[in-house]
Amino acid sequence: MHDRGHWKNRQIFIMAAVGSAIGLGNLWRFPYVAAQNGGGAFLVPYFVALVSAGIPLMIIEYGLGIRSQASANIALGAIRPFFRYFGWMAILGAFVINVYYCAVMGWTWVYLFDAGSLPEWAKDIASSKHHFMVDVLNVSGSPFELGGIQWPILAGLVATWVIIWAIVKGGLDRVGKVLLYTVPLPVILVLILVVRGLTLKGAATGINYYLTPDWSQLTNPQVWLAAYGQIFFSLSVGFGTMIAYASFMPKKTEIPNSAAITSFANCAFSFLAGFAVFSVLGYFAVASNMPVSEVTGSGPGLAFVVYPAALATLPFWVKGFGFLFFLTLLLLGIDSAFSLLETVSAAISDKFGLSRTVSTSIITGISLLLGLPFTSKAGLLWLDIVDHFILTYLITLVGIVECIIVGYFLGVKKFAQEVNENAEIHLGTIFCIMIWIVTPGVLMYSFILSVFKEFQKPYEGYPVPALLFMGIGSLVIVFVLAVVLGSRYTKNDREWKAIESGILKKEKEKQV
Repeated sequence: MHDRGHWKNRQIFIMAAVGSAIGLGNLWRFPYVAAQNGGGAFLVPYFVALVSAGIPLMIIEYGLGIRSQASANIALGAIRPFFRYFGWMAILGAFVINVYYCAVMGWTWVYLFDAGSLPEWAKDIASSKHHFMVDVLNVSGSPFELGGIQWPILAGLVATWVIIWAIVKGGLDRVGKVLLYTVPLPVILVLILVVRGLTLKGAATGINYYLTPDWSQLTNPQVWLAAYGQIFFSLSVGFGTMIAYASFMPKKTEIPNSAAITSFANCAFSFLAGFAVFSVLGYFAVASNMPVSEVTGSGPGLAFVVYPAALATLPFWVKGFGFLFFLTLLLLGIDSAFSLLETVSAAISDKFGLSRTVSTSIITGISLLLGLPFTSKAGLLWLDIVDHFILTYLITLVGIVECIIVGYFLGVKKFAQEVNENAEIHLGTIFCIMIWIVTPGVLMYSFILSVFKEFQKPYEGYPVPALLFMGIGSLVIVFVLAVVLGSRYTKNDREWKAIESGILKKEKEKQV
């Protein structure tokens, strides 16, 4: 049987969890979502969501990982054998996300090497958008028009996988050493960008747009759903990642405070990133005599179009700031990418009794091949569709099921009692109510509302066949593979041994 290894100490574990939670989305998604949903007022539902859903789910995943000392499939299957399938769904969700996430890292490599000519290709919004959509991605007109591989992106994809493969296969000691640099450095770089941004003329305009409260938005249910969605997805819960990371800690590890530290660190970075982004956007808006609302963009539009154009208007060291920005994106992406690879690699090792090197190499090779369509001219379109369906439905479903399993099958009071044995902050009635009612209720409402929207009109106007093939198809493949992996018995299979052990234990308890 292979040795799973352990983190050297709690500090390294928390740093690993923070590195997984903080990713590319913190730098561009949170500021945009906040600005579009009430500005400063958005912070109210955001922190309510953090306390009522984010931290409780983080505690659940830490607790499941530590009590089982195994991956999500084993952690859930040991409670009830059937639940192992949902554990595999979470793990496979992490696998799919990493396939296209690393393609975005491929874009980042291209931009990192393009930083030297940033003043030319990002002299205004139109030029920057042309560079992103035509020069870099060369986006086709339809998801079914692949149009060939974009070789610079493929090179970046390969470089990304080589790096995260080397990190993960080296074991937890190497991961810990890498984290000592890749977690603090993005924070330092963002702080530099914040300081520089706040000194620019017009920065206040951008900050006002970012933080000015629109209290009327608090009565809009969509704003609350946006807040819960941002918390849920940005903390990396529902992917099996936090369960896998926690499984490398001893059973007497403190949980509630560790979960709170991880969650608040992630949210603080997102909030800080907002100042870096909107101070520079405010400068660009004033310089161009445009309202901030017309120069902002969501998703890749903010990170790869608007921000480079804003950086190009800086009075000095444009290339240097451009390089720092894309280096920050790269470091953020690496942390999240190798945590997702670790999640899948640990599960495969547990299932088939493989060494870390073998399981990591197999997953890396398969992921690289599956990532090829995302380096084509239709790559951005494929990414948008697959990302929407995996995050909106699969990961939300996993979060709901985790609450139900811990709340009603394991027993949330029993779970809280186990956690409180080593807790610095004890779990009580409020936590139980969150797991019984609040968190699963909000996630179910979000899930159902999303389904209704799906039937009202095709997502982003994509052709229905493309949504069925790439979106629904990705979900079906995940469900089928989860059943296959959960049903297959292998030699040295920790999953089945844990399940059988749990069944025998319950039988003995009944006899007593």
